Amino acid sequence: MKRAALLLLIACLALPALAQEGSGQPDSPPAGQNGGPPQGMRRFGPGRGVAGTITEIKPDGFVLKSMEGKTVTVKTTDQTQFRNGREPAKMSDFKVGDSVMVAGTPAGDDAWSANFVINRSAMEAQMRAGMGKEFIAGEVKAIDGTKLTILRPDNQTQTIEVDENTSFRKQRESITLADIKVGDRVMGRGQLKDGVFVPSALNVGGPGGMMGGMGGMGGMGGMGGRGGRGPGGPGGPGAGAGTNQPAPPPQ
Repeated sequence: MKRAALLLLIACLALPALAQEGSGQPDSPPAGQNGGPPQGMRRFGPGRGVAGTITEIKPDGFVLKSMEGKTVTVKTTDQTQFRNGREPAKMSDFKVGDSVMVAGTPAGDDAWSANFVINRSAMEAQMRAGMGKEFIAGEVKAIDGTKLTILRPDNQTQTIEVDENTSFRKQRESITLADIKVGDRVMGRGQLKDGVFVPSALNVGGPGGMMGGMGGMGGMGGMGGRGGRGPGGPGGPGAGAGTNQPAPPPQ
């Protein structure tokens, strides 16, 4: 369950195109510009999705075996959006054995009406490609001025650096860099600058994981909005080299 929640959270960063098209809202600022995920991906809220492996294809959807071992019926409609990684897809592109994530609304016991269906394998490949380059997620292991060492979900450590344009949020509150502590879980979009990942926004969860206390598939509540500004100035944060090294084995 925790892994599924993490995948859904990172999907908000890794797949902005899906969120934009599925929002049903007028065009909004790109992910990260306002400090949070795009509007559409907030449908991945508490209890709003399921992940698993397709076991049967039906005329109006499919059946999957969830990550908890349950048999779940998923109904799709002409409004359901499908994605294979970043690419648009259709129901006929999915087959038995595919690993998928579904976001939608409950439709009874172990049944869902799908808003989005994502090929999870393709999404994970996209996550691997973009992690540390387009977005960051993980646990803060060390803080040195404006540099944060992050233990990523792929068990790699990476040193990132915030600058004067980085915004920070914890739940619904604006915070500053000084409020971030070792052990916090963070995630956010950004880009590489001189080989170092610089987040445009960092969303912070408490020690023990951003999924702590979140029901269902992991909530996105409180991650939108503008955050506080980080420290910095010309020639300050943003310089320096990043690292991307395997993390030490657990003790």
